[in-house]
Amino acid sequence: MKSRTSFTAMALFTVLATTLILAASALAQDSETVVYTFPGGGHGAVGGTQFVSDSAGNLYGTTISGGNNSTSCQPATGVPGCGVVFRLAPGAHGSWKETVLYTFTGGKDGAIPVGGVILDSAGNLYGTTENGGNRRSSNCHPAGFVPGCGVVFKLTPRAHGPWEETVLYTFTGVSDGARPWSRLILDSRGNVYGTAINGGNTTNCSQFGCGVVFKLKSAAKAPWKESVLYTFSGGSDGWLPYGGPTFDPRGNLYGVTYAGGDQSCSSFGSPTCGVVFKLAPTRSGPWTETVLHAFTGASDGSIPLFYVILDSGGNVYGSTIYGGDTTSNNCLGGYGFQAPPGCGVVFKLTPRAHGPWPETVLYAFTGGSDGAFDLAPLVFDSYGNLYGMTGFGGDLAATCLFGTEKNNGCGVVFELKPARKGQWTEKVLYAFTGGADGGEPESNLLFDSGGNIFGMTEGGGNTSQCTGNFNSAGCGVVFELTP
Repeated sequence: MKSRTSFTAMALFTVLATTLILAASALAQDSETVVYTFPGGGHGAVGGTQFVSDSAGNLYGTTISGGNNSTSCQPATGVPGCGVVFRLAPGAHGSWKETVLYTFTGGKDGAIPVGGVILDSAGNLYGTTENGGNRRSSNCHPAGFVPGCGVVFKLTPRAHGPWEETVLYTFTGVSDGARPWSRLILDSRGNVYGTAINGGNTTNCSQFGCGVVFKLKSAAKAPWKESVLYTFSGGSDGWLPYGGPTFDPRGNLYGVTYAGGDQSCSSFGSPTCGVVFKLAPTRSGPWTETVLHAFTGASDGSIPLFYVILDSGGNVYGSTIYGGDTTSNNCLGGYGFQAPPGCGVVFKLTPRAHGPWPETVLYAFTGGSDGAFDLAPLVFDSYGNLYGMTGFGGDLAATCLFGTEKNNGCGVVFELKPARKGQWTEKVLYAFTGGADGGEPESNLLFDSGGNIFGMTEGGGNTSQCTGNFNSAGCGVVFELTP
């Protein structure tokens, strides 16, 4: 590993909403080191979307597949196994050791932990699985897909062997929600907040529901009590809340929906381009939703996927998969039929006392060497620069598949620097090839005190394994970028 600072001496900081990370300086063209290559099988395959670190520099995360090699979970990614929770511990001479902390069976304990994990002050891990739990429920997934509506889980450390899992809540797929996809957040009392992309209103958004925002109240014993803070209707308020919630200092929650909003906007054959929303607490009952911005599918963007972040001034930052430069030929066709045009944007919303918040597009991707389709959350450094990753674009000779198309690139890590007026300036820090270096990144980024960046990819790495991966050949990697 080429890191200029001893990793065991530094604490990694996960960048959650309203928290600015430490970085050494503006980054030059970075060099990549693969920290760990997932081999598939019992050690996991296909990296999740959220990983964290502790004060000793250990990394904790999930893989969506691998583990028990069950074929019942294979429809999710094309790779056998229901997923694992892992720890990577730094060792001598740049080495890292993986320990599998928990292997999901696909039963009551959950399956497909897409949303990764978060860490509490006592060293416990919390996360969600998109499936598993109540396998008898048939209203959470199409026929032939992975059974179950998902769970919220807690892992408690053990001195030796796998950690102990406690299922805090099992979703039923009705008013309580179904299929939690994104990362969780904790409040100061240890309560858990998250989103479920389905369930809730099962009338307006097909049999699977429009999704909910939920809270689990901390308790000494499981199961924890769930409160549904908001149920999406599938109209102008949005639906499919893939991005998890983010707190502001006053206890309001911010998030995005993949669909809903502007009913004149069409994506994948439905009137859906997504919204950014705010939820304000009430004395009792559901929270009050305000739609801060409804995407139109034009230059403002279309279909936000990951959670938003806030700066100290209360401005909201996020990204969309589509929209922006809708004239670019590099991003037409998307994942399939009737995908909206455009390669995605990075945006900023400025607070306003009443009505929608004004949007500023900080950068619109072109689908070339600058990247395409932002499939990862944004993070700040201490200078106010933004960092993120796109799932495609970059090295257009790379062979990661985009739908049925080839030569669309395997994604980039990028930096955006503020400008006095108009769009920010983008710098590509690294372009993935889809080979041993990884491909199609879709996780948060972590910074250490030396300015090094850590992230995960869904594909690439050992391309002789996980050949059935829907994203690209390979089981994925954990990587480090060094300034």
